[in-house]
Amino acid sequence: MPSTAMTPPPGGPRAVPRVCLVAAPLMARSGVYRSAHDLVAEARARGFDWRAVVGLRPTARGTVASTPGVREVTVRAHGRAVVDEVGRLVSSAPEVRAADVVVTLVTQSDVALAQLRGRSARPWVAWVRGLPWPAPGEQSVVRRAALRLVEGRALRTADDVWATTTVLAGEVARVRRPHLVPAGIRLPPRRSRGEAATPLVWAARFDVDKRPGAFVELAARAGVPARLHGHGPLEAGLRASLPDGVTMPGWVDPAALWDDAGLFVGTASREAFGRSAVEAAASGLPILLGDSYGAAPLLVTDPDLRRRIVLPVDEPERWLAAVHDLTGDPALRRTVSDHVAANASLLSVAASVDAVVDRLSRLGIGATPR
Repeated sequence: MPSTAMTPPPGGPRAVPRVCLVAAPLMARSGVYRSAHDLVAEARARGFDWRAVVGLRPTARGTVASTPGVREVTVRAHGRAVVDEVGRLVSSAPEVRAADVVVTLVTQSDVALAQLRGRSARPWVAWVRGLPWPAPGEQSVVRRAALRLVEGRALRTADDVWATTTVLAGEVARVRRPHLVPAGIRLPPRRSRGEAATPLVWAARFDVDKRPGAFVELAARAGVPARLHGHGPLEAGLRASLPDGVTMPGWVDPAALWDDAGLFVGTASREAFGRSAVEAAASGLPILLGDSYGAAPLLVTDPDLRRRIVLPVDEPERWLAAVHDLTGDPALRRTVSDHVAANASLLSVAASVDAVVDRLSRLGIGATPR
Protein backbone atom coordinates (compact mmCIF):
# COMPACT_ATOMS: atom_id res chain seq x y z
CA MET A 1 0.00 0.00 0.00
CA PRO A 2 1.20 3.58 -0.64
CA SER A 3 2.40 5.49 2.42
CA THR A 4 -0.21 7.36 4.45
CA ALA A 5 2.40 9.47 6.25
CA MET A 6 2.67 12.53 4.07
CA THR A 7 3.08 16.29 4.26
CA PRO A 8 0.97 18.17 1.70
CA PRO A 9 2.92 20.72 -0.33
CA PRO A 10 2.19 24.43 0.18
CA GLY A 11 -1.01 25.11 -1.73
CA GLY A 12 -2.16 21.48 -1.49
CA PRO A 13 -2.09 18.75 -4.16
CA ARG A 14 -3.16 21.16 -6.91
CA ALA A 15 0.14 23.04 -6.51
CA VAL A 16 2.07 19.94 -7.57
CA PRO A 17 2.69 19.73 -11.32
CA ARG A 18 1.15 16.97 -13.41
CA VAL A 19 4.01 14.52 -13.98
CA CYS A 20 4.34 11.92 -16.69
CA LEU A 21 7.05 9.29 -16.25
CA VAL A 22 8.33 7.67 -19.45
CA ALA A 23 10.27 4.40 -19.39
CA ALA A 24 10.80 2.68 -22.74
CA PRO A 25 12.01 0.18 -23.65
CA LEU A 26 12.26 -2.12 -20.64
CA MET A 27 13.64 -5.63 -20.98
CA ALA A 28 11.94 -6.96 -17.85
CA ARG A 29 9.36 -6.12 -15.21
CA SER A 30 11.98 -5.49 -12.60
CA GLY A 31 13.58 -2.38 -11.04
CA VAL A 32 12.54 0.57 -13.22
CA TYR A 33 9.21 -1.07 -14.04
CA ARG A 34 8.30 -1.50 -10.41
CA SER A 35 9.59 1.96 -9.51
CA ALA A 36 7.36 3.59 -12.11
CA HIS A 37 4.32 1.81 -10.72
CA ASP A 38 5.26 2.56 -7.11
CA LEU A 39 5.89 6.26 -7.74
CA VAL A 40 2.59 6.76 -9.53
CA ALA A 41 0.66 4.83 -6.87
CA GLU A 42 2.23 6.83 -4.04
CA ALA A 43 1.71 10.19 -5.77
CA ARG A 44 -1.90 9.49 -6.71
CA ALA A 45 -2.63 8.36 -3.13
CA ARG A 46 -1.71 11.91 -2.12
CA GLY A 47 -3.99 13.44 -4.73
CA PHE A 48 -1.24 14.28 -7.24
CA ASP A 49 -1.97 13.80 -10.93
CA TRP A 50 0.99 11.62 -11.88
CA ARG A 51 0.97 9.12 -14.73
CA ALA A 52 3.41 6.84 -16.51
CA VAL A 53 3.89 5.36 -19.95
CA VAL A 54 5.93 2.15 -19.78
CA GLY A 55 7.18 0.47 -22.95
CA LEU A 56 8.03 -3.22 -22.63
CA ARG A 57 9.75 -5.65 -24.94
CA PRO A 58 7.45 -8.47 -26.10
CA THR A 59 9.70 -10.92 -24.25
CA ALA A 60 9.69 -8.97 -20.96
CA ARG A 61 9.29 -11.29 -18.00
CA GLY A 62 8.38 -10.67 -14.38
CA THR A 63 5.27 -10.04 -12.30
CA VAL A 64 2.70 -7.84 -14.06
CA ALA A 65 1.57 -4.83 -12.01
CA SER A 66 -1.71 -2.97 -12.44
CA THR A 67 -1.72 0.64 -11.24
CA PRO A 68 -4.24 3.39 -12.09
CA GLY A 69 -2.45 6.00 -14.16
CA VAL A 70 0.16 3.62 -15.60
CA ARG A 71 -0.22 2.52 -19.22
CA GLU A 72 1.90 -0.27 -20.64
CA VAL A 73 2.67 -0.63 -24.33
CA THR A 74 4.86 -2.95 -26.40
CA VAL A 75 8.08 -1.66 -28.00
CA ARG A 76 9.36 -3.86 -30.82
CA ALA A 77 12.08 -1.89 -32.65
CA HIS A 78 15.78 -2.41 -31.99
CA GLY A 79 18.96 -0.48 -32.64
CA ARG A 80 18.58 3.11 -33.80
CA ALA A 81 14.97 2.48 -34.77
CA VAL A 82 13.94 2.06 -31.14
CA VAL A 83 14.55 5.75 -30.47
CA ASP A 84 12.20 6.68 -33.30
CA GLU A 85 9.55 4.29 -31.97
CA VAL A 86 9.85 5.74 -28.47
CA GLY A 87 9.66 9.23 -29.96
CA ARG A 88 6.40 8.39 -31.72
CA LEU A 89 5.07 6.88 -28.50
CA VAL A 90 5.86 10.05 -26.56
CA SER A 91 4.48 12.36 -29.26
CA SER A 92 1.16 10.53 -29.37
CA ALA A 93 0.72 9.83 -25.65
CA PRO A 94 -2.22 11.68 -24.07
CA GLU A 95 -0.47 11.34 -20.71
CA VAL A 96 2.43 13.40 -22.05
CA ARG A 97 0.16 16.05 -23.57
CA ALA A 98 -1.64 16.44 -20.24
CA ALA A 99 1.56 16.74 -18.19
CA ASP A 100 3.30 19.84 -16.91
CA VAL A 101 6.63 18.00 -16.92
CA VAL A 102 7.95 14.78 -18.45
CA VAL A 103 10.45 12.68 -16.51
CA THR A 104 12.34 9.99 -18.42
CA LEU A 105 13.70 6.94 -16.61
CA VAL A 106 15.85 5.07 -19.19
CA THR A 107 18.51 6.00 -21.72
CA GLN A 108 16.55 5.45 -24.95
CA SER A 109 13.74 7.62 -23.59
CA ASP A 110 16.30 10.35 -22.83
CA VAL A 111 17.56 10.26 -26.41
CA ALA A 112 14.02 10.27 -27.84
CA LEU A 113 13.04 13.32 -25.76
CA ALA A 114 16.21 15.12 -26.83
CA GLN A 115 15.30 14.57 -30.48
CA LEU A 116 11.83 15.97 -29.85
CA ARG A 117 13.14 19.00 -27.97
CA GLY A 118 12.42 21.53 -30.67
CA ARG A 119 8.77 20.48 -30.96
CA SER A 120 7.67 21.10 -27.38
CA ALA A 121 8.29 23.69 -24.69
CA ARG A 122 7.15 21.29 -21.97
CA PRO A 123 9.84 20.89 -19.29
CA TRP A 124 11.72 17.61 -19.40
CA VAL A 125 13.84 15.99 -16.71
CA ALA A 126 16.16 13.01 -17.27
CA TRP A 127 16.10 10.95 -14.05
CA VAL A 128 19.08 8.63 -14.49
CA ARG A 129 18.34 5.43 -12.59
CA GLY A 130 20.84 3.09 -14.21
CA LEU A 131 24.35 3.49 -15.53
CA PRO A 132 23.76 5.17 -18.89
CA TRP A 133 26.64 3.67 -20.84
CA PRO A 134 28.50 0.35 -20.83
CA ALA A 135 31.51 -0.22 -18.61
CA PRO A 136 34.88 -1.18 -20.12
CA GLY A 137 34.72 -4.71 -21.46
CA GLU A 138 30.93 -4.82 -21.87
CA GLN A 139 30.93 -3.40 -25.41
CA SER A 140 33.53 -2.55 -28.01
CA VAL A 141 35.48 0.66 -27.46
CA VAL A 142 33.83 2.22 -30.52
CA ARG A 143 30.32 1.34 -29.40
CA ARG A 144 30.95 2.54 -25.86
CA ALA A 145 32.20 5.88 -27.17
CA ALA A 146 29.20 6.24 -29.49
CA LEU A 147 26.69 5.45 -26.74
CA ARG A 148 28.34 7.88 -24.35
CA LEU A 149 28.29 10.60 -27.02
CA VAL A 150 24.60 10.11 -27.79
CA GLU A 151 23.44 9.88 -24.17
CA GLY A 152 25.74 12.71 -23.11
CA ARG A 153 24.24 14.96 -25.75
CA ALA A 154 20.75 14.02 -24.55
CA LEU A 155 21.57 14.77 -20.90
CA ARG A 156 22.97 18.16 -21.82
CA THR A 157 19.69 18.91 -23.63
CA ALA A 158 17.37 18.17 -20.69
CA ASP A 159 16.05 20.96 -18.47
CA ASP A 160 17.37 19.12 -15.42
CA VAL A 161 19.20 15.86 -14.74
CA TRP A 162 18.75 13.76 -11.60
CA ALA A 163 20.69 10.79 -10.28
CA THR A 164 19.51 8.38 -7.62
CA THR A 165 22.79 7.80 -5.72
CA THR A 166 26.16 9.46 -5.24
CA VAL A 167 27.81 6.53 -7.03
CA LEU A 168 25.65 7.13 -10.11
CA ALA A 169 25.99 10.91 -9.83
CA GLY A 170 29.76 10.58 -10.07
CA GLU A 171 29.42 8.67 -13.34
CA VAL A 172 26.84 11.04 -14.85
CA ALA A 173 28.90 14.10 -13.85
CA ARG A 174 31.33 13.20 -16.64
CA VAL A 175 28.89 14.82 -19.05
CA ARG A 176 26.63 16.92 -16.81
CA ARG A 177 26.43 17.48 -13.07
CA PRO A 178 23.17 15.95 -11.82
CA HIS A 179 21.00 16.79 -8.84
CA LEU A 180 20.58 13.99 -6.31
CA VAL A 181 16.97 12.74 -6.19
CA PRO A 182 17.02 9.37 -4.42
CA ALA A 183 15.14 6.35 -5.61
CA GLY A 184 12.78 4.65 -3.21
CA ILE A 185 10.95 1.38 -2.86
CA ARG A 186 7.70 0.21 -1.41
CA LEU A 187 9.19 -1.08 1.81
CA PRO A 188 8.35 -4.68 2.69
CA PRO A 189 7.61 -5.59 6.31
CA ARG A 190 10.58 -6.69 8.38
CA ARG A 191 10.62 -10.47 8.50
CA SER A 192 14.08 -11.24 9.84
CA ARG A 193 16.46 -10.23 12.57
CA GLY A 194 19.23 -12.41 11.27
CA GLU A 195 17.99 -15.65 12.81
CA ALA A 196 18.65 -17.80 9.72
CA ALA A 197 22.18 -18.29 8.39
CA THR A 198 21.14 -19.73 5.02
CA PRO A 199 20.24 -19.94 2.22
CA LEU A 200 22.23 -17.26 0.47
CA VAL A 201 19.94 -15.37 -1.92
CA TRP A 202 20.80 -13.50 -5.14
CA ALA A 203 18.24 -11.55 -7.21
CA ALA A 204 19.00 -9.70 -10.45
CA ARG A 205 19.12 -10.05 -14.21
CA PHE A 206 21.32 -12.93 -15.34
CA ASP A 207 23.82 -10.78 -17.19
CA VAL A 208 27.57 -10.23 -17.26
CA ASP A 209 27.67 -7.16 -15.03
CA LYS A 210 25.54 -8.83 -12.34
CA ARG A 211 28.04 -11.72 -12.06
CA PRO A 212 25.68 -14.58 -11.15
CA GLY A 213 28.48 -17.06 -11.80
CA ALA A 214 30.52 -15.47 -9.02
CA PHE A 215 27.61 -16.04 -6.64
CA VAL A 216 27.31 -19.69 -7.64
CA GLU A 217 31.05 -20.21 -7.16
CA LEU A 218 30.94 -18.48 -3.77
CA ALA A 219 28.08 -20.67 -2.53
CA ALA A 220 29.82 -23.82 -3.75
CA ARG A 221 33.12 -22.91 -2.07
CA ALA A 222 31.34 -22.00 1.16
CA GLY A 223 29.39 -25.26 1.06
CA VAL A 224 26.07 -23.58 1.91
CA PRO A 225 22.63 -23.72 0.23
CA ALA A 226 21.83 -20.85 -2.10
CA ARG A 227 19.29 -19.71 -4.67
CA LEU A 228 19.23 -17.27 -7.56
CA HIS A 229 16.15 -15.32 -8.69
CA GLY A 230 15.95 -13.68 -12.10
CA HIS A 231 16.03 -14.16 -15.84
CA GLY A 232 18.45 -13.12 -18.54
CA PRO A 233 20.90 -14.18 -21.25
CA LEU A 234 23.16 -16.23 -18.95
CA GLU A 235 20.30 -18.31 -17.55
CA ALA A 236 20.67 -21.44 -19.68
CA GLY A 237 24.40 -21.73 -19.07
CA LEU A 238 23.95 -21.33 -15.32
CA ARG A 239 21.21 -23.97 -15.15
CA ALA A 240 23.38 -26.43 -17.01
CA SER A 241 26.18 -26.30 -14.44
CA LEU A 242 24.57 -25.67 -11.05
CA PRO A 243 26.35 -27.39 -8.15
CA ASP A 244 24.45 -29.32 -5.52
CA GLY A 245 22.63 -27.08 -3.08
CA VAL A 246 22.17 -24.16 -5.49
CA THR A 247 18.76 -23.63 -7.11
CA MET A 248 17.26 -21.23 -9.65
CA PRO A 249 13.51 -20.85 -9.00
CA GLY A 250 13.19 -17.81 -11.28
CA TRP A 251 11.40 -14.63 -10.27
CA VAL A 252 8.70 -15.02 -7.67
CA ASP A 253 6.17 -12.57 -6.29
CA PRO A 254 8.17 -9.72 -4.70
CA ALA A 255 6.23 -10.19 -1.46
CA ALA A 256 7.62 -13.72 -1.17
CA LEU A 257 11.14 -13.13 -2.50
CA TRP A 258 12.81 -13.05 0.91
CA ASP A 259 10.77 -15.77 2.62
CA ASP A 260 13.00 -18.29 4.41
CA ALA A 261 16.14 -16.46 3.24
CA GLY A 262 19.32 -16.20 5.29
CA LEU A 263 21.63 -13.65 3.64
CA PHE A 264 21.35 -11.43 0.57
CA VAL A 265 24.50 -11.49 -1.56
CA GLY A 266 24.95 -8.94 -4.37
CA THR A 267 27.91 -9.71 -6.63
CA ALA A 268 27.33 -7.10 -9.38
CA SER A 269 30.28 -5.15 -10.72
CA ARG A 270 27.90 -2.34 -11.76
CA GLU A 271 24.71 -1.53 -9.89
CA ALA A 272 23.40 2.02 -10.04
CA PHE A 273 21.03 1.56 -7.10
CA GLY A 274 20.35 -2.03 -6.10
CA ARG A 275 16.62 -2.35 -5.50
CA SER A 276 16.85 -6.00 -4.47
CA ALA A 277 19.52 -5.18 -1.90
CA VAL A 278 17.35 -2.42 -0.42
CA GLU A 279 14.29 -4.69 -0.30
CA ALA A 280 16.29 -7.45 1.36
CA ALA A 281 17.76 -5.02 3.90
CA ALA A 282 14.31 -3.56 4.67
CA SER A 283 13.03 -7.08 5.30
CA GLY A 284 15.84 -7.51 7.84
CA LEU A 285 18.18 -9.79 5.90
CA PRO A 286 21.90 -9.31 6.55
CA ILE A 287 23.56 -8.29 3.29
CA LEU A 288 26.91 -8.74 1.55
CA LEU A 289 27.48 -6.36 -1.37
CA GLY A 290 30.01 -5.38 -3.99
CA ASP A 291 31.40 -1.90 -3.50
CA SER A 292 29.94 -0.69 -6.81
CA TYR A 293 26.36 -0.83 -5.47
CA GLY A 294 24.85 2.64 -5.47
CA ALA A 295 22.80 1.77 -2.40
CA ALA A 296 25.79 0.41 -0.45
CA PRO A 297 26.81 3.70 1.22
CA LEU A 298 23.14 4.34 2.06
CA LEU A 299 22.58 0.92 3.62
CA VAL A 300 25.93 0.43 5.36
CA THR A 301 26.96 3.62 7.16
CA ASP A 302 29.09 2.08 9.91
CA PRO A 303 32.78 2.06 8.84
CA ASP A 304 33.59 -1.20 10.62
CA LEU A 305 30.64 -3.03 9.08
CA ARG A 306 31.43 -1.53 5.68
CA ARG A 307 34.89 -3.09 5.75
CA ARG A 308 33.34 -6.48 6.46
CA ILE A 309 30.27 -6.57 4.18
CA VAL A 310 30.92 -4.11 1.31
CA LEU A 311 33.73 -5.65 -0.68
CA PRO A 312 35.66 -5.23 -3.95
CA VAL A 313 34.34 -7.73 -6.47
CA ASP A 314 37.84 -8.88 -7.43
CA GLU A 315 38.76 -10.23 -3.97
CA PRO A 316 37.03 -13.64 -3.78
CA GLU A 317 38.84 -14.74 -0.61
CA ARG A 318 37.37 -11.80 1.31
CA TRP A 319 33.90 -12.75 0.07
CA LEU A 320 34.39 -16.32 1.22
CA ALA A 321 35.61 -15.15 4.64
CA ALA A 322 32.61 -12.81 4.93
CA VAL A 323 30.16 -15.63 4.17
CA HIS A 324 31.84 -17.81 6.79
CA ASP A 325 31.68 -14.94 9.32
CA LEU A 326 28.02 -14.19 8.69
CA THR A 327 26.80 -17.78 8.56
CA GLY A 328 28.78 -18.73 11.65
CA ASP A 329 28.03 -15.76 13.93
CA PRO A 330 24.39 -15.13 14.99
CA ALA A 331 25.36 -11.96 16.87
CA LEU A 332 26.99 -10.49 13.76
CA ARG A 333 23.94 -11.34 11.65
CA ARG A 334 21.68 -9.57 14.19
CA THR A 335 23.95 -6.51 14.21
CA VAL A 336 23.98 -6.30 10.41
CA SER A 337 20.23 -6.95 10.21
CA ASP A 338 19.38 -4.13 12.64
CA HIS A 339 21.79 -1.72 10.96
CA VAL A 340 20.71 -2.21 7.36
CA ALA A 341 17.00 -2.44 8.20
CA ALA A 342 17.14 0.94 9.94
CA ASN A 343 18.92 2.56 6.99
CA ALA A 344 16.63 0.94 4.42
CA SER A 345 13.62 2.40 6.20
CA LEU A 346 14.76 5.84 4.96
CA LEU A 347 14.66 4.72 1.30
CA SER A 348 10.89 4.60 0.87
CA VAL A 349 8.96 5.50 -2.25
CA ALA A 350 7.24 8.17 -0.12
CA ALA A 351 10.60 9.85 0.48
CA SER A 352 11.36 9.63 -3.25
CA VAL A 353 8.08 11.36 -4.16
CA ASP A 354 8.87 14.06 -1.59
CA ALA A 355 12.27 14.61 -3.22
CA VAL A 356 10.72 14.91 -6.70
CA VAL A 357 8.12 17.42 -5.51
CA ASP A 358 10.79 19.47 -3.76
CA ARG A 359 13.11 19.55 -6.77
CA LEU A 360 10.35 20.50 -9.20
CA SER A 361 9.32 23.30 -6.85
CA ARG A 362 12.89 24.59 -6.72
CA LEU A 363 12.98 24.53 -10.52
CA GLY A 364 9.81 26.64 -10.61
CA ILE A 365 7.80 23.90 -12.33
CA GLY A 366 4.22 23.96 -11.10
CA ALA A 367 0.73 23.01 -12.21
CA THR A 368 -0.46 25.08 -15.14
CA PRO A 369 -4.16 26.08 -15.44
CA ARG A 370 -6.20 23.79 -17.68
